[in-house]
Amino acid sequence: MVQANPQILQPMLQELGKQNPQLVRLIQEHQADFLRLINEPVEGERNILGQLAEAMPQTVTVTPEEWEAIERLEAMGFDRALVLEVYFACNKNEELAANYLLDHMHEFDE
Repeated sequence: MVQANPQILQPMLQELGKQNPQLVRLIQEHQADFLRLINEPVEGERNILGQLAEAMPQTVTVTPEEWEAIERLEAMGFDRALVLEVYFACNKNEELAANYLLDHMHEFDE
């Protein structure tokens, strides 16, 4: 069972607070119950904390050189979201990402 990790939980609560401040206030008022609930496994499923972690937006840090590679791939005429997805799927290998984008460009227009 995954226990509530403050390093994971805090950013999730901050993001949730932007979307639903009333819910965060309730969580803070009933913190012990909340922690028990998120650490309690649901039969046949992972615990709620694991599900929340997967649902939250993730942040990725890139170096200036990696950002330049992303911008070069975008300059080839591809959408930023697609470039990011392919670039990271190619383990930040710009040449491999460019080849994939060019080889599959007909699939992206659909």
